[in-house]
Amino acid sequence: MRSTVKRSYAMALAFALCSWGTQAEDSLDDLFGDSDFGAGEESQTSSGAEETKASPDADEKDRSESARAEDARIYPDSIALDEEPVPDNSERSRPANRLVEEIVVTAQKREESLKDVPISVQAFSDEKLEAMGVTNQDDLQQLVPSLNISKLLSFTTIYLRGIGTDAFLTADPSVATYIDGIYFPFAMGLAQDFGVLERIEVLKGPQGTLFGRNTTGGALNIVTRDPVLEEFSAQLNVTSASYPDLHTKAYINVPVGEDFAFSVSPVYAKTGHYIKNVNESQRKPLQDDVSKGARVKLRWNPAEWLDMTVGALDIVTTAPSQSLFPVSTATDLAVSMGADRNQYVKGSDEANMDGCCDNAADNRVYYGSAKFYTPWLDIKLLASDQFITTRTLIDFDGGKDPIATFFADRFNADVKTAELQFISNADTWGSEWMRWIAGAYYFDGLAGFMEPNTRLEATFRTDAFDAAFGPDNPLLPAFQDTGLLPFESGGAGQPPLGRVYATFLVETQSTAGFLQSTFTATDWLDVTLGLRYQDESRHMLDSQLGTVVGDEMVPVQDRETAEKQDGTVVGPFHAEQTWSPKISLETRPFGDDTLVYLNYQTATKSGTYNGLAVAGPATFAEPETVKAWELGAKASFLYGTLQLNGAIFDYDLENLQVQFVSLTTGGSVAFENAEAAKIRGMDFDFLWVIAPHLIDGLVLAGGVGWLETAEYTAYPDARGYTDNSGQAQEGQDFSGNRIVKTPKISGNLALAKSWTIGNGNLEAAVNMYYTDEFFNEPSNRELTVQPAYKLWGAHVSYLYEPWQLRVSAFGANLTDQYHTRGIQPTDFGDQQTIGTPRTYGLRLGWEF
Repeated sequence: MRSTVKRSYAMALAFALCSWGTQAEDSLDDLFGDSDFGAGEESQTSSGAEETKASPDADEKDRSESARAEDARIYPDSIALDEEPVPDNSERSRPANRLVEEIVVTAQKREESLKDVPISVQAFSDEKLEAMGVTNQDDLQQLVPSLNISKLLSFTTIYLRGIGTDAFLTADPSVATYIDGIYFPFAMGLAQDFGVLERIEVLKGPQGTLFGRNTTGGALNIVTRDPVLEEFSAQLNVTSASYPDLHTKAYINVPVGEDFAFSVSPVYAKTGHYIKNVNESQRKPLQDDVSKGARVKLRWNPAEWLDMTVGALDIVTTAPSQSLFPVSTATDLAVSMGADRNQYVKGSDEANMDGCCDNAADNRVYYGSAKFYTPWLDIKLLASDQFITTRTLIDFDGGKDPIATFFADRFNADVKTAELQFISNADTWGSEWMRWIAGAYYFDGLAGFMEPNTRLEATFRTDAFDAAFGPDNPLLPAFQDTGLLPFESGGAGQPPLGRVYATFLVETQSTAGFLQSTFTATDWLDVTLGLRYQDESRHMLDSQLGTVVGDEMVPVQDRETAEKQDGTVVGPFHAEQTWSPKISLETRPFGDDTLVYLNYQTATKSGTYNGLAVAGPATFAEPETVKAWELGAKASFLYGTLQLNGAIFDYDLENLQVQFVSLTTGGSVAFENAEAAKIRGMDFDFLWVIAPHLIDGLVLAGGVGWLETAEYTAYPDARGYTDNSGQAQEGQDFSGNRIVKTPKISGNLALAKSWTIGNGNLEAAVNMYYTDEFFNEPSNRELTVQPAYKLWGAHVSYLYEPWQLRVSAFGANLTDQYHTRGIQPTDFGDQQTIGTPRTYGLRLGWEF
């Protein structure tokens, strides 16, 4: 306890030193004097357009005239917002570095400079992501400390600062994903390519007031490019990499008249497999992963007071490799059925799985926004209609023998959302001392097997069926009474196979209202107050278990109720009302260069049903709640060459929703609650333009996350695997265990240098991502621990400015470090999604 207190004091002291350092900066005047550092340097704006910096020749006495003028003087490779650029008079500009940028974000649903937002946010433009080698959601964790992104089938599970959930079928993610302001509620289909972007914002910590619905862990706010009026532009990016890989994305903006424009952004990617399935009798041969689709946006701006945008997104992904997760160590149960103890050899490029592999997802989304600007306030209306469908074939035992195979045929989600926002502007009454946003939100979703004869089908060998359904399973007599245990021949030398199905359908409706206001109390203190009210209901429309005879589905059990973790029976309908308050104190004790803030807020993730059980009752997980404190600071030092953002946070969670997979205690996926959990830690990110007077274009960037505490403080009556028997144990106590996917230390570093050569810009960069070891099960079994690992990457690129043509050579995971992108324990072993091995390739980017 004493050491923890000391560490907490040390962290607080670090923030005090950061703030004090801003004052100490003045003592460096003698060293820097009236230097013209930063003069003539090129800059990347958030949209990727290059502009030229004004040459700073103002006298020392003019420094206090404007904070923005000061920023323009001291920040290299950046440009002050809302300020017209002054032509550069130098004969030769200094090279731009794409890691340095100033981004306008909408983390509080209004446009603000990133350094002025009093919450923990990291933001990346499309240019910076490309410079760091990040082209999809999976790799984003390499730029954000304490972010963990795992993949399983068509699903993406996200943990941020220790808050997340592996529940990916019918529960909502704890870290919400927004695309162009539209909430994408389900984990299915989110493992998509980013395409051509404006920026990505990672909002850390609960966002219960503004981003609202179920965001107990944070939010990813992805912003794509809007059409631009009266300006034709186009962009093409082509990547060819090893193992092999072809990735293309494009963007075309076409103006029509003065007030209308449209854009098209197509994506196509084809990826071979670095893990090959060598089983000669595999159910479906492994095909290449293919992702293709397009985003189309139309914009109409007929008057200064109206701006409308509508869009359509259709991305089809066929990715059988995402259902290729072999078992490295089989359980005793699997061995008793003839499986080899040691199956997949870690680091090998071969797997041996008989029931493999198919996986497909189709995302079709129609959405739009209308912005109305009035002399009193701004009004914004957002709406969407989303339809997502997936198909999956899983070798559940992960081995060469036919023991258990799952096939999910057209698991769908149909979602409609709407949001109305009222936002104060510069002409709103009281705007000198108050800024506010108010709004209402509506959500209507249906998820499950909607179409006739669609289902989750499990094919069992007889001994696997016995393990799942008998002799103690109460469902076994239901099968025996009907006489419907239709076992078919499993082939020469193989025992018979039986087919069981499960169906599930749940409807969710949610309405919410929110208000957040920031009051300027003094010239150095702002106070923000926020509140969100949410009324949400879920209705389990279908939950059925049966057997398949030929092509006919024969019901055995039609579930009309569900069970809580303690055995309490609940009905098929559940409603709850929640309030999520927020209070924030924001101060600038040393001028505009330093922002210090203290936040308190709460957030709730709604309770949910899981009726998709193969061998047990439908279950219900209680709502998850979090109470969060955060002390943060954003500061710049050394005339803006060093920018540092950091925060200390403390979270108390109740009824943390946990996923559990076991045939013998509930079926394919079951949910339960950890009664209480505690997370305490800190993270920071920085960007340092090194010695700009001596070296042009040299930048060091990075960040570190430290989760000092991340434990289940109360988790009695838990279920889980405590050994390698394959038999899940009920009534366990996991209190005191570490929360899954929470490494103590994680972080990244990037060093980049740019040179002006001829008519272009040469750029070289090296980057490193590190994560400490972490657990994949609440039981903290050593067998499924992800060991610590480092990933090294590098690239060299040349931009030929007259053509705006960039050619890059890059490498990722240069040391060929073996790692996983997720481990899922089951009755038969530890199924692993293998991480990408060493990769190298070429990338071509052309803008015109």
